[in-house]
Amino acid sequence: MKKVALLLGALALVSSVAYAKEVVPAVEEVVVVEEVKAQPTLRVTSVGQEIEVDNTSGGSDIGEEVYFYNSVGLAYGDNWTFGLEGSKYWNMDTDDGIHSISGRLQIDVWNQTTEDLKLGFRLRSNKDYDRYYARYDWSHGMLWSAGDFWYQAGNADNEKGDVDNFEMEWYPLGVQYGPVKVGYFLNYVKYLGSIADGQQEEYTEHQIRAYATLYQGEKLTLSAEGRFTIAADEEHKEDAAGNKVPYMKYDDFGRNRIYLGADYAVTDNLNVYGKYGYEIRNWTCEDYANDGHGDHDSDSYYGEFVMGWRYSF
Repeated sequence: MKKVALLLGALALVSSVAYAKEVVPAVEEVVVVEEVKAQPTLRVTSVGQEIEVDNTSGGSDIGEEVYFYNSVGLAYGDNWTFGLEGSKYWNMDTDDGIHSISGRLQIDVWNQTTEDLKLGFRLRSNKDYDRYYARYDWSHGMLWSAGDFWYQAGNADNEKGDVDNFEMEWYPLGVQYGPVKVGYFLNYVKYLGSIADGQQEEYTEHQIRAYATLYQGEKLTLSAEGRFTIAADEEHKEDAAGNKVPYMKYDDFGRNRIYLGADYAVTDNLNVYGKYGYEIRNWTCEDYANDGHGDHDSDSYYGEFVMGWRYSF
């Protein structure tokens, strides 16, 4: 009887172990289910509107060019951002009235290619021309560089006629330390096509540009920007007799512009902002016919006023 009881006990123990192995897998056999990642979606990141008034002394008393911009920002996943902008602009004068100049459609695409580098494309289209941009923005530590390089296809009613051009606005190298950012800026234009006698063929301008955050509080940020022309040069097509044509260009250190800006966070999502820029100009006359040149103080100035709002999601 004792043997039978021991035998039954042993069978019960073996059965319970076997059952446990079937119901509860061994630790090494447990399958871990990975979390399914959400698919990236296209989302709206911001909307905004902006008014810009550009004027030169002696021009229209309200604005030679008054722009009204409407913009939408979008993002796809972690690396792609997009910008859509539609604008209209006018010439405004209290005596001559308001005259439409043109409208603009602009599309921006950016890709965060590496941690330090963004690559982009821009299409800008209006009545007078279409532009196709290649863009980049790079920063590493204190160093930075950026550039816009584009081909401009002139339309039939372009003021320069049937002329295209290649142009770049390039920061080959800059330095940033704390709230201050400084860079060397190069603007170069090369005109292509049926260039008329005396018309500009090339333009080159060298600048130093500086940016600074003057004050940053809980809601208000004040900033400044300076653009200082070191030198500018032009090449013009000779006239029909093969003579070089006199022209006016910026004197060395003869074009200097200062911006002051403010940005105010009304809420966590809504910002209003504005800035004003003022530029003083001095000219050099390249007079080949009289074999000389001279500096000329300019009574003209350039002013730019911007105000707008932006809502971020």
